[in-house]
Amino acid sequence: MQGMRQQQAVADSSSESKSESSMHDDHSNHAVELVEAEAVNDVEHHRAVAHPSMDGTHRRQAITRKYQFRFAGFVLFLLFGCGIIIGSVCGAGLCGSSDSIESTKTARDILQVPQMEIVLTTILGKDYFDGVVISGEGYHSDLTDFLRESRQKSFDWIVNQDPLQLEYDAPNLFQRFLLVLFYHQTTRHNPWKECNPPVTSQGSTSFNSCYELEYFSGETTHYIWGNKWLSVSHECQWAGVTCETGQREEQEVVELELRWNQLNGLLPWEITRLPQLKNLDLHHNMLTGVMPQRLFTNQSGLALESLSLDVNQLSGPIPARWFEETAKLTNLDSSSNRLTGRIPSELGLLPMKYLNFGNNSLTGSLPVEVFYQDSLQWLFLHINDLTGTLPTEVGLLANLEYLDLSGNSVSGSLPSEIGLASQLQNIQVSYTNMQGTLPEELYGISILRQLVLDSCNFSGTISSSVGLLTDLVQLGLSSNKFHGTIPNEINSLTNLALLRVNENELTGTVPESVCHHVYLFRGDSYHKVALEADCLPSTETGVPTIECAVDCCTLCCDNTGYCLAN
Repeated sequence: MQGMRQQQAVADSSSESKSESSMHDDHSNHAVELVEAEAVNDVEHHRAVAHPSMDGTHRRQAITRKYQFRFAGFVLFLLFGCGIIIGSVCGAGLCGSSDSIESTKTARDILQVPQMEIVLTTILGKDYFDGVVISGEGYHSDLTDFLRESRQKSFDWIVNQDPLQLEYDAPNLFQRFLLVLFYHQTTRHNPWKECNPPVTSQGSTSFNSCYELEYFSGETTHYIWGNKWLSVSHECQWAGVTCETGQREEQEVVELELRWNQLNGLLPWEITRLPQLKNLDLHHNMLTGVMPQRLFTNQSGLALESLSLDVNQLSGPIPARWFEETAKLTNLDSSSNRLTGRIPSELGLLPMKYLNFGNNSLTGSLPVEVFYQDSLQWLFLHINDLTGTLPTEVGLLANLEYLDLSGNSVSGSLPSEIGLASQLQNIQVSYTNMQGTLPEELYGISILRQLVLDSCNFSGTISSSVGLLTDLVQLGLSSNKFHGTIPNEINSLTNLALLRVNENELTGTVPESVCHHVYLFRGDSYHKVALEADCLPSTETGVPTIECAVDCCTLCCDNTGYCLAN
């Protein structure tokens, strides 16, 4: 019974609560109705006063419009208030920002910058601006910081300083960014010699114009005209940049030539991401650091045919990956740097025409794979620490015109197969450990113009077949172990301008016709001739080992190597 009473009490309480709630709702509704009624009466009163003829329908429409206007005003007030709040928060620096790209959040920043970053990182890598710069490249931490800063600086220039103010979907955005990055990474210590960015933002053609100074063969001066880098003009008009119209009817970079311009800093691997870049010529600058692995990948350097990096300060090994990933490279010049390590055998994978690794510190033997490239025309490996022998496969190089192995520790003999390289015009193996007699097949290369074998260990006699080399201009046989006499057949070499036979074991007399040739052109600045022989008295016998007519030999030496100009 007690439980039933409790349940009844709860039910009564619930009923009272519902009743109170119902009464409260009734009061609320009644209040609203009173307000609306009063509002209607007020409006109707005013309408009636202004327009006594207005009926009830028109009055209700007027009331509806009045509340619509009030609601619209309220919405506008809310939007205005939100705008003030958002502006205050962003002004205080509390808006979302990218750690990698610091810039003022203008409308352009909000709409364009994120899209720009997406476009660039999609191609260059998602962590390109703020992640690991390059793994496995061997850069020190200071270089890593420099790379990261130059990337951010380049992006900031595109966003905030570029007079063109490109949109994120501009067809040349990526191309322009890469060239800006190239400038920032090659001005690590100092600006370029020529064509640096304008000092101010002036946009006139005359203000932006410049020239890039280029020396050719140390004698002729050339000027490449164009606009300053990072100027208002299209990047294809910057000095040293050559473009062509691509498949998308847009100007695309095909050549970048900045020789003798004091470029300093690192070699940016990103520059080979220009999809149509065919020629990259940066010789005679001050580039440092290692040869970047990423210069050639399955996405970089795909169109590159010629790469000239000679006379810089690049170091480290030659990346074998270069020659695994690219298929079009035919000309490569990295001479006069500080390269170390071996010559990659992967070089044999490419249809090379011009290959120059001279004047470095390369070691190891000559990779035989290099001599499998029947397209090879010029091979320069001089002044390194290379060892081993000259492979017999040299005879496979049917198009070889220039072979330079001088200044190495290469040993062995000159293989007879060299005579099969019938297009050879220049053979230089001086200052090596090569030895033995000269193969008779050598004299079958009828178009040979320079045969330079000085300071080796060659022996035997000078073959009379030397007279077959009628195009020969230079014959260097000094500091070897040749014996016998100078053959009279050498008279047939009417184009000979230099003959070095000193510091050998030769005897006899210099042929008269050779002396006549010297007389004919001696003192002629356009046809300089030189004849060097052991025509000074020997310290052992007191007489010269070679007799030379008066004013015939231009340099006379004795058996000790002492020489005197004549």
